[in-house]
Amino acid sequence: MTTPETPAPAPAAVPAKASREKAFALAEVTAPLITAGVMPLLDAQAATTVSTFLAAPVLVAGANAAGLLSERLLADVPGGDILLAHRRPFLMSAVTTATAAATATVSGLPGIDALLAGWMTMPSVAGVVSAVWWASVGLVAFSLRRVLATAKPPTAVSAAADGAAEPVLAPEVRRVLERWHAHISGEWGAHPGQHLALTGHGAEAWEGVIDAPPGRPVTVTAATVSGVYRVPAGQVVITDGPHGSAKHILVHLVAPAEDQPQYGALQALWLQRVARRGGCMAGTHLEDVTPDPATGGVAAWICADDETDALTVPDLYTVAGALRTTPLLVSVERTSNPRRAVLRMMDRSPLEDGRPLPGAEVLRANANGYVQLGTGVSGKPARVQLYDPKGGARHVIIVGVTGSGKGGVLQLVGLSYHENHVAMIYADPKGSSNPDVEDMAAYAGCGPEQALGALRVAYAVFRHRVEESRDLRAKNFEPTPERPYVATVLDEMVQLLGDKSPHRAEAGWIISILAAQGRSMGMPLVLCGQIMNLDQMGSDTSIRDNVFHGGALVLLRSDSAQKSRVDLPRSFDGIDPSQIPAYWKDGEDSLIYDPTVPEDDPRRTFGVGYVVGPDERAEMMRAWILESAAGHFDPANIAIPADFPDWDQRDTIATIPVGPAAEEDGAPAWMPASATTAAVKEPTAEEKILAILDERRDPIGLEVGHLHLDQITDMTGVTRKTVENTLSRLVKKGTVVRRSPSAGEYGLPLTDEH
Repeated sequence: MTTPETPAPAPAAVPAKASREKAFALAEVTAPLITAGVMPLLDAQAATTVSTFLAAPVLVAGANAAGLLSERLLADVPGGDILLAHRRPFLMSAVTTATAAATATVSGLPGIDALLAGWMTMPSVAGVVSAVWWASVGLVAFSLRRVLATAKPPTAVSAAADGAAEPVLAPEVRRVLERWHAHISGEWGAHPGQHLALTGHGAEAWEGVIDAPPGRPVTVTAATVSGVYRVPAGQVVITDGPHGSAKHILVHLVAPAEDQPQYGALQALWLQRVARRGGCMAGTHLEDVTPDPATGGVAAWICADDETDALTVPDLYTVAGALRTTPLLVSVERTSNPRRAVLRMMDRSPLEDGRPLPGAEVLRANANGYVQLGTGVSGKPARVQLYDPKGGARHVIIVGVTGSGKGGVLQLVGLSYHENHVAMIYADPKGSSNPDVEDMAAYAGCGPEQALGALRVAYAVFRHRVEESRDLRAKNFEPTPERPYVATVLDEMVQLLGDKSPHRAEAGWIISILAAQGRSMGMPLVLCGQIMNLDQMGSDTSIRDNVFHGGALVLLRSDSAQKSRVDLPRSFDGIDPSQIPAYWKDGEDSLIYDPTVPEDDPRRTFGVGYVVGPDERAEMMRAWILESAAGHFDPANIAIPADFPDWDQRDTIATIPVGPAAEEDGAPAWMPASATTAAVKEPTAEEKILAILDERRDPIGLEVGHLHLDQITDMTGVTRKTVENTLSRLVKKGTVVRRSPSAGEYGLPLTDEH
């Protein structure tokens, strides 16, 4: 496509064109006045003929002004380029001329007198019509003042040497240069003195260099070029030139292929705005810009240049500003390669329309303990790991201000625990933060004192498992239905761990122990709060470090200081949760309030945040929308730590201080029941059911001692589904009898000796 550099134009046609344009402009200005003066002198038949004839220019001018005449058609018509440039003045001139002709035809000389001098009778209808007519004639003359000026036509600049023959330009090249000179760089153009030197021209595109006068910047915009050459502004790419008074320009005459929409424009914008010297990601470039079906936009690799060792990801707000978009419509994701990151540019975020939870079954963990809490901006599942089959339980921390969706995410985590047979001990010092999580918990304490009691119960279970693990010389925790993972959930953590909490010493002591050692005992922590300030985490670095760096992080919209309160993992570079707006907005804010414009009701961004996935990449995501977990869980199938022998004493344990508080209180401390090697093999579900039914047996053997299915489930501590399956099997074997199919009551059959 590239051809040798073409100099700025000096075509002989330019002065001739200027003369024609000036004559046309003079005709536009004088036509209404001449018509008003001549028409009264004509007889009625001649006046009617002239008026009919003048209707044609009005129709042509109207179609031209409305853009109904194609550029190709105008190019084939003599003076078509002038018509294209004079759309508005030609229309006004044609209308005022036709008005004068119609007035003379209908009303004769009195009508023309009223049209020309009626403004002197203001206020009156004739006066208003006359004033409008004269204003239109004057506006035509004013808009054509530059064309009518008597200045000498500009002398074109030529790069040809004195005495040398000027280069012969191809017709299409001459057409580009003539149009640029007439409408942009010429004396009467939009940007006088900013000349174009073509460096290449082809059927699909042309390119060149725009030169402004020395010391002045190039002010030509893509919108200006778009209007002159009739191509979409997106097909015009203007980038930095060789010096401050020059810019490169690339104009695509043909729209890019559908599979490569405006990729060159995005790469050029990146180099111009982001990767420039002093830019927010200097020393980088884009590669492999491709469509992104998940977002409807594009995705590309951000790559370090040869002289750049590793990418430095700036604040996303800064990147969005450089790319002239918003933080919700751009995403920069780190990868394991320090020299590459992922850029996503969107016209509309796929997270804007939140998706409701499809069903509780989607929260069941895979073989590696991962559950999906929502959808990432890339379309990938937004996952967190609740437990690692080899490494033990995983802590979870959920951070976000009020209204960010923190409670909804906690509900999802709680429901996923329920779906995966994880027992929950729930502590809510606020007392009313999340009733659904409370209902799914094996034990819940709501209120400051009760929440502290829940932590004491969790600590008691932990102490028992430590003693048991030591006696059994168990190296790794392996969950069973009777010995499940036990998650301790502390909601609104600042209420117990903050510096103003009277329970801070004891609560912080328990949480720090669970944070450091709970994972290996199958007891993860879930901390939920507004910020990760150390003061709100008991001022204990072990809590922050063990929970934060040893688990999953869900970071929702937070306050502006959150970024500096804790050292986020490397994968969170460039992410500032305070830049997530509270609402999705469709348009720009107006400077002046206009009461005639309908109000745009915003939609909240609750559930929008960041989560680190299994590939250690922090990605913007939106959690499933779950207004209430009620109806998604089975109240009769709440997992409990049945391996804890003192579980029946949990309410008493909740009242006994531990740690520093126990020493100050002087009350007798709770001691865990001794663990024995008998616990190595727990009774099977069948053995537990038969033992309970045997206790229910009639001592004299006269009738069957029946127990209802619900009673058997509660007394054995086995899941309801397991109890149902086991009883069905025992009934078929004849080991257990059922009162009736609908009663749901079972017992041991009578023996022959009775």
